[in-house]
Amino acid sequence: MENKNLSLFEAASIIAGLGIGGGIMAVPYLASLSGLIPILLIFIFAYGLSLLLHLMITEMIMREKRTLQLVETFSLYLFNNKLGIYFTWLFFILVVLNFYALLAAFLVGGGQIIVNLTSIPLGCAELIVYVFAAGPILFGLKALGISEKIGIVGIIILVMILVIGAMNVPFNSLIMLSFSSKGALALYGMIMFTLSCFFSIPQVAKGLSHNKKLIPKAVILGISINLILVSLITIVTLLVSSDVTEMAMIGLGNAIGQWAVYLGAIFIFLAILTSYWATSYALAVVIKERLNWPYKLCWLCATAPTLLLALSGVSSFLGFMRIAGGLLAVIISLMVIPSYRASKVHGQIKNPEFKLKKLSHPIFQGAVVAAYILVVIGSSIAIK
Repeated sequence: MENKNLSLFEAASIIAGLGIGGGIMAVPYLASLSGLIPILLIFIFAYGLSLLLHLMITEMIMREKRTLQLVETFSLYLFNNKLGIYFTWLFFILVVLNFYALLAAFLVGGGQIIVNLTSIPLGCAELIVYVFAAGPILFGLKALGISEKIGIVGIIILVMILVIGAMNVPFNSLIMLSFSSKGALALYGMIMFTLSCFFSIPQVAKGLSHNKKLIPKAVILGISINLILVSLITIVTLLVSSDVTEMAMIGLGNAIGQWAVYLGAIFIFLAILTSYWATSYALAVVIKERLNWPYKLCWLCATAPTLLLALSGVSSFLGFMRIAGGLLAVIISLMVIPSYRASKVHGQIKNPEFKLKKLSHPIFQGAVVAAYILVVIGSSIAIK
């Protein structure tokens, strides 16, 4: 199934699936530290800058005849001197560590949901999540696309049901203009992290190689789905929850009713699965491309350590998410823009099917770098 084509919605679902789990669970808690107007402005600001970065990566990838993962793309454009091999391996290690932290966060988050419903030991719950999360990606890109499509459709349906259910609950009075620089930066960092799906863009480009004009459309659609779902859940959670927790769906379900608690658990499980699928597949392909190992061995290397990390109890769910977000921001802010600039000069395809044109101006490139430097700051801020 590895070489089969993706549909537009399957490709967009892979993009949306990579970030949806962490954001929906973590953003509402950080949003509760700010007023409604700052929250909305931060969402808009983060969406615009994140989308710009993703489209730069899309153009950069489409300038090569062969679809490369980001590690190999950066190696091609940045690490092409005598020391390049060492920098490539260093970057590869950073990516692997980042993904391990991210995937462990999904297992911890899913495990906490199961524990909340069943009271079984957390370690057993994390093992259950791992079994369901790590399985489908064994079957390749098309299986990933189909799984993500089903998962995203399920998430959309559940969000709509929860939103309708929240309409029957008395709303909280929201503070409109409350603002703190620490809370706003922490929220901004998490939203940017939630919308960061760039490691899935090579998978989308490969799956849509039969119609390359669909690639940027899939990226835009996927990130937009992500934004709409996360913002809906955030606003509804703030309106009805008496206590917004780090795992926001717990408080939201308790506020609406017992049925919503169980529905919310299904929702979170789907969100965990979609995020784990997209992220672990991207990591498995990165490992395969760098080490040239058999895919199943790369799958094992991409998933098994995340279970061990989750079982170790090293950090809380939000702790894992913010650690991963900080590492991710460092990587992107340092690598993407110089690689993008080099690709416009040295790329094999001078006139790809998609170009940013005026939005590729150095002013916008500088804005993206500044945006991700802020993510680093936001991820390092103590919020308790």
